[in-house]
Amino acid sequence: MTLPTILLLGTCDTKLPELLYTQSRLSACKTLIIDIGRNASTDPSISITHADILAHASNKESISHLDRSDYITALIPHATATVQTLFQEKRIHGVMGIGGSCGTALATALMRDALPVGFPKLMVSTMASGDVGPYVGETDICMMYSVVDIAGRNRVLETVLGNAAGAISGMASFYLSKMDEDESAAEGPRIGISMFGVTTPAVTRAREYLEEVMPGCEVYVFHATGSGGRALERLVQEGVLDAVLDLTTTEICDEVVGGVLSAGESRLCAATKRDLPRVVSVGACDMVNFGTPESVPGEFLKGENGRVFHHHNPTVTLMRTTREECAKIGKVIAKNVRGDGVKWTRILLPTGGVSMLDVPGHAFWDPEADEVLFATLEDELRDIGIPVIREERQINDPDFAVTAAEMLRQLIEEHRAK
Repeated sequence: MTLPTILLLGTCDTKLPELLYTQSRLSACKTLIIDIGRNASTDPSISITHADILAHASNKESISHLDRSDYITALIPHATATVQTLFQEKRIHGVMGIGGSCGTALATALMRDALPVGFPKLMVSTMASGDVGPYVGETDICMMYSVVDIAGRNRVLETVLGNAAGAISGMASFYLSKMDEDESAAEGPRIGISMFGVTTPAVTRAREYLEEVMPGCEVYVFHATGSGGRALERLVQEGVLDAVLDLTTTEICDEVVGGVLSAGESRLCAATKRDLPRVVSVGACDMVNFGTPESVPGEFLKGENGRVFHHHNPTVTLMRTTREECAKIGKVIAKNVRGDGVKWTRILLPTGGVSMLDVPGHAFWDPEADEVLFATLEDELRDIGIPVIREERQINDPDFAVTAAEMLRQLIEEHRAK
């Protein structure tokens, strides 16, 4: 059986002994050490040197004179291209990095930018016990806290590095065994669906219906928490998904109004660029997300009109979107679904309510605000060639979910026929 190859990332000017120890714990694998340090190292154990990384750079001057921030910025694009080539040539089956703050920033940037979701990635870091969001992003990087600083070998660090070596070895072996299987054609389409707690019934019924009427399809559900939307966009961009049922576009509310669960300004754009079969709705566009009640910005608590809030749980506070905000949200959705020659997108509007809270008798029921959202989408997309269809049911009505899923199924079949 072919042994998996692990790419070890580290700053060899400061972490080479620890990298070499990790390499010794990977006896069941082949290894390549790549030097992403600030000062070039000439140790013969290094497989990919600074000179290799910068071989195609227009300016091959040493980066050691740069300050830490500039050196990281300068090295990342060249190191990313190097790692991408190793992946594309199928020469590596897992990647592991070790480092402090700078090494973590560098190594995880390479993992995010050079390697797809699903490729084994593990980072042993002094930064892993805090907020790892900036390092992980929307990817599947595993973060392991080093407990002690990576500054000289000792029993604690060697145990952590040994455990990490075992973990990446297992992941890479599994990845290698699945490579041929993953490259075979899928039985049915791979469909992404966006979901929030307040649209769960709709997503559940739509998923069930698609699995019933399209045997062999794979449904991927994304929690619309910012990172979920970014992951959906990434997998569309990487070609992992063939169609999208974007029932829950609430992350755009947070982007427009200033909530904490924005997926960025390019939400919806990946499927627009690829022109995939897609049905888009406005699930949970009645709300903006904040943390605890104390975290809500003061600007939303001032004035006589006051905002409508709902305490979803002790750490999640929801704020109802206003008519003015709904108009802005509608314009952003319309802008992001438009594209040159976009043909396979449909917009489906649940006029009976866009979430569990936006129905008669519940906290966010505001048909006037919803109407602004619906009318804005209709106005912005009129004569663009993207149909906007009103459906009188509320979003979590099982019949609405089936209508949306069936609309997507028809688009998928028509797209395949073309």
